[in-house]
Amino acid sequence: MMALLERLWPMHRTVNSDDIESAISICEEYIGDERFTTHRYPARSDQLTWWVPERYHVNEAWLELDGERVADFSVNSLHLLSYSPSVKIDTTLGEIRDHIWSREDRPDDVPWEFKYYERDWGFCVRHNDLQRFDDSARAVGVIDVEFRDEPLPVGEFYIPGETDEDALFLTNICHPMQVNDSLAGLVVGTEMAKMLAAAPKNKLGFRLLVVPETIGTIAWFANNEDKIKATKHAWFCEMVGHDQSFILQTSRNEDTLIDRAFLAAMKNHEKHGPGRTGPFRHVVASDEIITDGPGYDIPTPSLTRWPYPEYHTSADNPSIIQSDNLAEALDVCLDVWNILNKNYFPIRRFKGPVMLSRHGLWVDWREDKELNLKTEAIMLNLEGDKSILDIASELDLPFETVHAYVEKFAKADLVHRRQGPGIDA
Repeated sequence: MMALLERLWPMHRTVNSDDIESAISICEEYIGDERFTTHRYPARSDQLTWWVPERYHVNEAWLELDGERVADFSVNSLHLLSYSPSVKIDTTLGEIRDHIWSREDRPDDVPWEFKYYERDWGFCVRHNDLQRFDDSARAVGVIDVEFRDEPLPVGEFYIPGETDEDALFLTNICHPMQVNDSLAGLVVGTEMAKMLAAAPKNKLGFRLLVVPETIGTIAWFANNEDKIKATKHAWFCEMVGHDQSFILQTSRNEDTLIDRAFLAAMKNHEKHGPGRTGPFRHVVASDEIITDGPGYDIPTPSLTRWPYPEYHTSADNPSIIQSDNLAEALDVCLDVWNILNKNYFPIRRFKGPVMLSRHGLWVDWREDKELNLKTEAIMLNLEGDKSILDIASELDLPFETVHAYVEKFAKADLVHRRQGPGIDA
């Protein structure tokens, strides 16, 4: 995952660019499976209430103050305000200050700014560099770019399941020279896709979208209504490579199966402390507003390690990423996938209390005291109205513990498995 992240990092991955196309091809190569598809949506086409921006080509962009070059796209693509139109500059700093971005709180870093739709030109510079010049400094520069009617690429990888229900992993591939946002989530998604491609078929189908943020997901949704109907769960993942505990931004309905699956999974992965939660759209807002928004309503929590101080600056680079943090995020997502596929609604076939020892269901308190104390509570929750995950959450037990124990009931023909209320598993 780190190797893929470092390969993608320096690319000019702005919303619709040649490097976005190349980056998606690299992800396809990494997954190494013919089921990867790249869709292309026409520039300036209408997609739901949005439109697709043109392909952005940068020929040259630089700015000098009193003869000193303070911004140069060829050195760092963050120096150019993304989607700036062409302009020639020969004036004073005082006349163009409204076109220059810097961060007082991160004076040695170049900020990342963009104007994909409401376009204006601009440069992003280190605040400490800007502070050395007053308004009378001579400003000379050029932005030479082209907007071409070339399509927006969107990557999709899909593995069918045994049922007609799917889960969707959302991740972004845009943001030039940003790593934690969003490449950290992207490499977790591609690694998970690669692993599942080589694994036996699961109950659910798995879909990974590799898209430029917002417009990529919108374009795919606008053109795939049939696939959307089968999508029952979705999640977004980004900003998981730095040292911070996980935070789960819940789905819009807050307490859905996918929310509870993440909360259960996070309990097993607390390298940086207990996981935290935050409400929908109040942690880090991204593409969940599409999937879990008007007209779709697919429950979509978001897994991050928000906040981190390097956000949207040149300091968001591979130096802040730890490979074991990426691995931990992958493990959480794999645990969620395991829960979704193994979860079912158990319905008892017995009356009265079960003679546990007769059926191999007695739990030795010396081996597992917590489960020993809750065996009767599990037995009393096998009425078909609660899933394995519901029971585990209610009793504060690990999902795998409850699943393994209820499976013993099923093998003893004391429980009937149902996929949902009234639906055979």
